[in-house]
Amino acid sequence: MNIYEALNKLTWKKKEYFLWKHNLHVLRTEPLSEEEICNKIKSKSLSYMKKWEKTEQYHNLVNIMIESQAGKDLEDIYAIVKEKALTGDEKSIKLLLDLQKQVQAYNKQVNKGKHSNNTYDDLELD
Repeated sequence: MNIYEALNKLTWKKKEYFLWKHNLHVLRTEPLSEEEICNKIKSKSLSYMKKWEKTEQYHNLVNIMIESQAGKDLEDIYAIVKEKALTGDEKSIKLLLDLQKQVQAYNKQVNKGKHSNNTYDDLELD
């Protein structure tokens, strides 16, 4: 489950607050001020949301968000390591090869899981 799927299970106010707090709005270019988010969620203050930040539900959402971002982080790191490896840096070459092996092993594991879960997933219906 990605962060947006998880957020869809919340009340709209909590969802809007979380998106605002972690700058996850896809189309918004300018961040909202605290006053603007209060107006948007029809609240006088964010004290209720600040209390919610201490709950297990909120912490679980943060963990899902971090996990969702891990793929992008890996992509960024891979690009940096690849660039250094192409210049001949020996440590980067070894790291690049190791990263490639790990990604291949992960993809194999994921593909095994897909095929063993449900044989009907691969069927196309007209």
